[in-house]
Amino acid sequence: MKRFWLSTLSVLALACNVERNQSDKLVNDAVRTFKAGDTAGAIVGFNQAVTADPTNDAAYYQRGLLRAEKASQPEEAIKDFEKAVELNPEAALYHYHLGKVHARLKHWPQAINAFSKAIEKNPNHGETHFELGVALQSQAQFDRAQEEFIQAIKLKPRFAQPYQALGNLYARFEKYPQAIQVMKNGIENNADFAELHHDLGVIYKNQLRYDDAIAAFQAAIKLKPTFTNALFNVGIAYFDNDNAEQAIQFLKLYLARKTNDEDPLRVRTAEDTIAKLEYKAAQPPSAP
Repeated sequence: MKRFWLSTLSVLALACNVERNQSDKLVNDAVRTFKAGDTAGAIVGFNQAVTADPTNDAAYYQRGLLRAEKASQPEEAIKDFEKAVELNPEAALYHYHLGKVHARLKHWPQAINAFSKAIEKNPNHGETHFELGVALQSQAQFDRAQEEFIQAIKLKPRFAQPYQALGNLYARFEKYPQAIQVMKNGIENNADFAELHHDLGVIYKNQLRYDDAIAAFQAAIKLKPTFTNALFNVGIAYFDNDNAEQAIQFLKLYLARKTNDEDPLRVRTAEDTIAKLEYKAAQPPSAP
């Protein structure tokens, strides 16, 4: 009887290995199908991989990534990531990507939970600390958000977004010296990230430091010529700094490069400011 039991276990193990090997092959085939540009075909391949071995956590994870990032199926992606987590709860990336989909859908408590579990499994992943900080901030947990942004910066100094988030968090509470220093530190480590220059400019502008604001906005535009936020803000900064010619120039550039989803109020502000400045310029000089 003992021999029969051992033999039965060996047969079961062999069957499981065959199923897993077939499932892994289907996963690899599906990845190649996706890389060839066939998203729908790749999903079919992942479906086959899951069917071949319903315990293959990697198959659910890969299908979840595809559904989340390329197929616009976030709810289905959540189910895949949850299944992957159920099968392999120690995989930090499974929790991380589950949290990202919840965050995209603004399911903030679920996102916080998923990111927190990801950090439990891998506390040295800077992106997870950043994403957790964003989720916490959305729930007005500002102190905890600050801690997560700082941790993200420590773990990954070349990651620009945590500097931006932390600097803007400080600025939100009018802690301008701290905000400026964080933005400058971010620029030092991520000089090509236009948004850091822009947001530093906004902080300067809020302090009425127009020359500093203009320099920061100009740096953002140099890196990203189609950056409409920077074009609008530098135009308004020039206007506030009594430089009508430059204000008109940059506000017209903003209007020329604005996208269809631009804020209508901002567009109207630019148009009205240009009209006001051009009307003033056309008036005859006052008599002495």
